[in-house]
Amino acid sequence: MDMNQYLEVFIEESKEHLQACNEQLLELEKNPENISIVNEIFRSAHTLKGMSATMGYEDLAKLTHQMENVLDAIRNHKLTFNPEILDVIFLAVDDLEAMVQSIAEGGDGKRDVAEVVEKLLMIEKGESVTQIAKSEVAAAVAEHKPTVKSVYDEFELTVMQQSKEQGFETFEVTVSLREDCLLKAARVFMVFEILEKIGEVIKA
Repeated sequence: MDMNQYLEVFIEESKEHLQACNEQLLELEKNPENISIVNEIFRSAHTLKGMSATMGYEDLAKLTHQMENVLDAIRNHKLTFNPEILDVIFLAVDDLEAMVQSIAEGGDGKRDVAEVVEKLLMIEKGESVTQIAKSEVAAAVAEHKPTVKSVYDEFELTVMQQSKEQGFETFEVTVSLREDCLLKAARVFMVFEILEKIGEVIKA
């Protein structure tokens, strides 16, 4: 079967489902107990998985399948929805959007989704990915020698000096988002959330 004739429909419907996922995730963040919202996101993920598998986009199908598993566990009360799960599903949707955009631009839709799939697998098993996130940030910071690039005011300098006297380390972390990054505000929030679990952020 020649799938090219269905490509335009696939792209259009995929974008619609992903937009619906983003909107419903934002609603779920406000109403985490509302299982009907989880059901809506599940249906979008399920449909997208089926379409992706039919069209031969394996990375899309693999990621939506694992996302679907987590959502199914939540709606069947096997998992309790929490901010950690929300963050990972947002990451998954971000990857899905990038893959669909790649296809729309004539690409093959391939993407390395192993990391986010692994996080979804851990969530499905009832494990926490927070510790991994902390380690990732700490490792990224450790790769660079601490150099001061920003201008700090008197209060911030005092806090850093007091921290040093108490035996704590101070780091300046620079985070850059890709130009094609979707939901930039959500990504920034997630970065701050992770950093604040590791230490105190004194300048943004």
